[in-house]
Amino acid sequence: MRPKNKRDLKIFVGCLSEEKGGIARKACSVACIGCSKCLDACPKEAIVMENNLAYIDPAVCTLCRKCVPVCPTGSIIETNFPPRKEKKTVATIATKVLSVNPQKDA
Repeated sequence: MRPKNKRDLKIFVGCLSEEKGGIARKACSVACIGCSKCLDACPKEAIVMENNLAYIDPAVCTLCRKCVPVCPTGSIIETNFPPRKEKKTVATIATKVLSVNPQKDA
């Protein structure tokens, strides 16, 4: 099996409907609604909005994936990336501890 390298990793907008908002969502379930949240999240300014649609410039994009979780419609798609690691918060640690050591009622 061939190892994956950076060229195999891709981030792109999944639907190319140029309509805005609800009309775009009717045309495609993962349509970009033109909210520009991805623009604010991108540290390299690799995303531009044209005709109510986000475009990701692959020459500028560093594949940091910061735009993916902020997209409310899930229209920014990442391929061939390893799964994201779960952030360890107090709540997740407490849940894991309680599942390993359940408290017994006295």
